[in-house]
Amino acid sequence: MGAGNLGSSLARKLSDMGHKITVIENNPRAMSRLPRGRVDSGAMTVVHRDGSTGAAMIEAGIADADVFIAATGKDSLNGLAAQRAKTVFRVDRVMTAVKDEAARSLYDSLGIITIDKTALASDQLAELMPRNQDEQEKQVGQ
Repeated sequence: MGAGNLGSSLARKLSDMGHKITVIENNPRAMSRLPRGRVDSGAMTVVHRDGSTGAAMIEAGIADADVFIAATGKDSLNGLAAQRAKTVFRVDRVMTAVKDEAARSLYDSLGIITIDKTALASDQLAELMPRNQDEQEKQVGQ
């Protein structure tokens, strides 16, 4: 659910891996981020609705879904949709992107897999940084 920057990039990558993808997105402008050729060919299905509703999930074929991913920019919307997918539609693997640590703890406790986009990005950027000179000298001396 969600065809913004994260959702559309994820949909493209999962499609590249051979997964059948259905994207639920309410905003028609966001759909422009999806690869037009894959949508036109049917490799990717698009449902133009509010993804947090049961009706949108049913239209998207959630009964046959192995995984549901909520990737909008709104924690509350992601959480609502993820909880509905997990508890109402009994999807085994439910994942969401969350910014708020309290929300993340709540969703984790419900069996929803969460990621923190900010933490992931900062961790990757920090790993690319060279070590501090003093720290390098300390390690060499040991």
